[in-house]
Amino acid sequence: MELTENQIGQIHGDIRESGVTMDELADSLVDHICCAIEEENEMCFEEAYSKALLAFGHDGLQRTQKETMLFINHKKEIIMKKITFILGYIAVTLSTTAVLFKIMHWPGASIMLVLGIAILNFGFLPLYFYGRYKQAIS
Repeated sequence: MELTENQIGQIHGDIRESGVTMDELADSLVDHICCAIEEENEMCFEEAYSKALLAFGHDGLQRTQKETMLFINHKKEIIMKKITFILGYIAVTLSTTAVLFKIMHWPGASIMLVLGIAILNFGFLPLYFYGRYKQAIS
């Protein structure tokens, strides 16, 4: 079955009306539904379209967008956790090494202590508390 521009426009409009707001996801869904319709040779457009939509289940398009958003956010959370861990490690390492340098009266202790505390206060702690806040919300 070959789809016309009007049929593709109808599919795109229906996807937008169903609540899908992400442009790339909407385009992918249109492509997926069009491919499913074109595979049905014995059915008319309306029947094939209904069958393709039923494959997503009840509220399937909205659920697909929600799961896509969760997947995208999950990737960002993993990256943020890695950055938080690295910044915390650097801050603690610099601070404890600076304390050792101070005790031993070695040069460079002051700059290491300032850097360690700055990374702790302006890097690690904001990311840590933001992550905890996001975790408490969800």
